[in-house]
Amino acid sequence: MREKIRIASGQGFWGDLLDAPVRQVEGGEIDYLMLDYLAEVTMSIMQKQRARDPRAGYARDFVPLMREILPACVRRDIRVTANAGGVNPQGCAEAVRDVARELGLGGRLRIGIVTGDDIMGDLDDLLARGVELSNMDTNEPLSTVRGRVQSANVYLGAQPMVEALDGGARVVITGRATDTGLTLAPLIHEFGWRADDWDRLAAGTIAGHIIECGAQASGGNCQFEWESIPDLANVGFPIVEAAADGTFVVTKHDGTGGRVNVPAIKEQLVYEMGDPHEYITPDCVADFTSVRLEDAGADRVRVHGVKGKPATEFYKVSISFSAGFKAVGTLVYSWPQAYEKARAADLIPKTEISPHVEVTEV
Repeated sequence: MREKIRIASGQGFWGDLLDAPVRQVEGGEIDYLMLDYLAEVTMSIMQKQRARDPRAGYARDFVPLMREILPACVRRDIRVTANAGGVNPQGCAEAVRDVARELGLGGRLRIGIVTGDDIMGDLDDLLARGVELSNMDTNEPLSTVRGRVQSANVYLGAQPMVEALDGGARVVITGRATDTGLTLAPLIHEFGWRADDWDRLAAGTIAGHIIECGAQASGGNCQFEWESIPDLANVGFPIVEAAADGTFVVTKHDGTGGRVNVPAIKEQLVYEMGDPHEYITPDCVADFTSVRLEDAGADRVRVHGVKGKPATEFYKVSISFSAGFKAVGTLVYSWPQAYEKARAADLIPKTEISPHVEVTEV
């Protein structure tokens, strides 16, 4: 068993900085590359795309990215976990397989595919059995909107990805897995954490939460002294250096922009947190009030003391339905100095670059 592993974040959402994964692979030593593409609205977008084209439904930019980084990943034994599969992980994996064969990597790459999150075909049976699938905000039963449902996906945890990694997969492609599970799975695989080792599972979950949004944890979303954060145009995405005891350090590659410090990590911790005592995932319940942070040097923050509790018996399900609204995306800059922040962002130059688990060998 290795004493520590380095897991690098390469994407925080579908449409994030395209060359961030390349920088993470080329910028220094890492063992895993974690790529998070999915949000709730992303699933409904991908479902509409697949309805028009059965071959669609996944993050298409993931495929040319893999064409660029796969040779280095295979050569340096960097494994990839990604939820780029969206609503069509099989199609995404087949596209990556074709790219790997074109690159001459046949026989040197195993791809793990995690499916089972899509429960669209099971909704009527679940309702007939008395499972209401009530809205978390309004408590309305699903039956009130059943005829307008467009997508329904369970948030799977880390364990299916662990199974794929245990089976020798170098690239693991999932559908709607939890964002945190993409980081937790390599930790369980490498360190052999038990399924009831709640404190370590919670620590790995919090590590995943910190880096799941990419550069938000390395200066991109820091409100403290934001004007002094260096070279955001070349911001370094965060990396977790994790040990078997569940402690870890958040850092980034040397020579990159941005900043990793305690205030930046604190801001990311409260992102989409909910009840700080009970951050619920399929793998465990993490207690965010137990987290301890300390400065461990330049662009290094040590995280320790994390406590966890047993997972609940339920899964969360993301369901989208047609309601007559049109979604419009905006970039929001918070006060104070919102206008100044927006102007600073506009100056950054655009970057251009050319629970069934299956493991298949290219």
